[in-house]
Amino acid sequence: MASVKIKFRQSSVNGREGTLFYQIIHNRQVRQIYTDIHIYNNEWDAERSVIITLSDTDTDRAKYLESANITMREGLSRLAAIISGLKSKGLPYTAGEAVAAFNSPLTVVGVVSFTRRLVSDMRKIGKRSAAKRFDISLNSLLRYTGGSEVAWDDMSSTFVLGYEEFLARRGLCRNSTSFYMRNLRAIMNRAAEHGFPTPCNLFRHVYMGVDRTVKRGVSLDTICRIRDMDLDGHPSLDFARNIFMFSFYTRGMSFVDMAFLKKSDMSCGVITYKRSKTRRQLQVKVEPETSRIMERLGECGSSYLLPIITDDDCDERHQYENAYSRVNRNIQKIGVMLNLRAKLTLYVARHAWASIAHANNVSLGTISKAMGHDSESTTLIYLRSLDTTSVDKANSDIIKMMGKKRKKE
Repeated sequence: MASVKIKFRQSSVNGREGTLFYQIIHNRQVRQIYTDIHIYNNEWDAERSVIITLSDTDTDRAKYLESANITMREGLSRLAAIISGLKSKGLPYTAGEAVAAFNSPLTVVGVVSFTRRLVSDMRKIGKRSAAKRFDISLNSLLRYTGGSEVAWDDMSSTFVLGYEEFLARRGLCRNSTSFYMRNLRAIMNRAAEHGFPTPCNLFRHVYMGVDRTVKRGVSLDTICRIRDMDLDGHPSLDFARNIFMFSFYTRGMSFVDMAFLKKSDMSCGVITYKRSKTRRQLQVKVEPETSRIMERLGECGSSYLLPIITDDDCDERHQYENAYSRVNRNIQKIGVMLNLRAKLTLYVARHAWASIAHANNVSLGTISKAMGHDSESTTLIYLRSLDTTSVDKANSDIIKMMGKKRKKE
């Protein structure tokens, strides 16, 4: 079996950048593929085979090194896929053939290598959300195949059905398996557009829909308990709580919209923004409670209103994603501290605002406008999915009636 490693060759000139290259060893043949990645000696960690960023590295250099690390890993993955594809043919191959395949811009061995290229292309054109979805789905597919390439001839409805069953055995719900199936279908559609052999009706035996889930909006009493928690000495939890309350006070503003609010979006006591999901423009009056939350969150050193994206010179999307994971994790901890039955997440603030407004006879049209929904029918579906309290109460009343009837008898 061929082995692939990433190596660093120092420059012969003192103080100049060296070059990274891939080394392929197969049947005692050694071949090298030089990259366009040039780094200094102290930027290479030979033990871990990674590019490192020093504490005194300037912003532009740090961005280059981060991009270089991604390019390096993608190259290693592509080489591994090429070698796996050559091996799967069952015929002898040389290290030189692997190098030639890597250097050919048209080489796509199978579904895995095509998806890797698709992810790379999506990133290059700024489609980061699509790139992330495809990358997540690729990693899942590789767990199913044990890291092996999938030949185009092996991609069949039976293969897809087996993949779905694999996901179900791992404990994924139907909505989660459907997420992976829909992404795989999108990948195969892209492959068909590029002329690769993709069978028809690949997904006819698997679930591709979205089950409606029950979402529970917490009560106003719970919102007040969250607001009044003593979190002194727990700055990360306090930050998460303040973000949660900011969302509630702004009619359930989503985290992505909060993160990308600019200072220029607030004027004369009103925040004006476009919902990232629907692109509808919304205006929210800044209430005194909202102002107090902003004061507690502190001034942001960047052009953004809230201290979520704090550096204009670094990757904003990366900062947002890291903050989302961190804040959501801490919100869940707060839910545990309060012994809440339902899992507390950032989105619960949106659920809560809608359900509390509805319970207090706020009109459907007002709630729809406040939440930036496309129509009142969307809001109605949303409210129906929020809680089953009325149904649970009806069931409890019926059981109590049965108990009374037994006593009379």
